[in-house]
Amino acid sequence: MKKLFTIIGALFLVLAGCEQDTEFPLILLPTAEPSSKMCNDRGIDHYRQKDYQSVLIDFVQARTADHTAGEIHFNLALTRLKLGEEDKARESFRLAVKHAYGNPKILQSPLLNRYLNLKKQ
Repeated sequence: MKKLFTIIGALFLVLAGCEQDTEFPLILLPTAEPSSKMCNDRGIDHYRQKDYQSVLIDFVQARTADHTAGEIHFNLALTRLKLGEEDKARESFRLAVKHAYGNPKILQSPLLNRYLNLKKQ
């Protein structure tokens, strides 16, 4: 019985980790502030390469250029989760919601909703 609980627990952790990997950074619209878009695009490229320290730098630079883009805050949250910074990720998710402007990719994100304990409406 103990072995069964161990297996179930391990399976749960694997599935929880997979959920995090199903979310991917969001692109900015072509009309976004140009330097913010450039940094965000570079961050997405680094994210694909799993170079999360470079990703963090890129997304922070994108946020500096435009702190009102919910997509950038969402991307920062994903990166901070990859780096094990859950408290900072949670704050980035809050800012993503604040600046989502109705973007369903942000507002309906299972990962964001799980970290912010939001209920489906």
